[in-house]
Formats: sequence, C-alpha cells, structure tokens
Amino acid sequence: MPKLVRLFHNADDVVEAWRDALRHRDVKSALDIWLDDDSITCVLPEGHRLSGHAEIRDGLERLLAKQPLFLEPIACISHSVLGAAVYDTTEAVHLRADQIEAEFFLSITLVLLQDSQGWRIAHLHASRSTEDTFDAPSTPHGLH
Repeated sequence: MPKLVRLFHNADDVVEAWRDALRHRDVKSALDIWLDDDSITCVLPEGHRLSGHAEIRDGLERLLAKQPLFLEPIACISHSVLGAAVYDTTEAVHLRADQIEAEFFLSITLVLLQDSQGWRIAHLHASRSTEDTFDAPSTPHGLH
C-alpha cells in the first residue's frame, strides 16, 4: 500500500508542521515532512551532522526522548524562488506549554524544496544562540 503523505501547498505550512511535530514529540510526523531523498541533511543543536532518514530519525528520537520542544518564532526572514525556499529563524525554546520565559534560543536555517508531494524539508541547521536574551533585528541579516 502506498505511503499517504500530507501535501503541503506552501512552505510556511511545512515550517509550522515541523514545530507541531516537536511540540507533540511525534518523530513520524516530523520525518514525513522531509524530502524522500537520501541526500537530506540535518544539524541538530548539539552539532552532529545527520544524513538520510535513518540518521535524522535517530537524532530526533534522542532530541525528543525526555520532553517536547515548544518553538516560538522570534524573528524569521525567508527567501523563496520557484521550487525552493530558505528560512532563517530565531526561535525561543520552551520545555513546557505553559512556560513564559525561554529556556534558550535557537538559530535555525531551513531549506525547503517543492516536489511532486508539495513542499518538503531538504536541510535543517539548528544551533544554540550565544545570547541570553534576544532583541528582534531591525534589518535583515545573513543566513545562519
């Protein structure tokens, strides 16, 4: 039986689905929004580079083993061209849904591509911000 995957008609929906999967500790849903391609890559906040679905699945299982992650976008700059989109975001990370203050901040770059299944993640790079607090930028900055 063929795998039924949600068709994302715009890249913003994929980014929100990513946050939702982390919030629900749903590794399967998180993996479903990646391209069906062996060349996908991911750098999680601890700095390890993961390639392909198996490595990314293992990394997400480790990341979400103890608690969900609630990502709150603080700033986002996106660039889109036909069939490709790049998101450069700063996200406040909360470990509980009712948490007000962020535990820490992440700088995340997402590269999304559009294929026959709609928009999907091709690469994600996340790293902890070195800042204890965050002020929204007044001008666009370079990609992470």
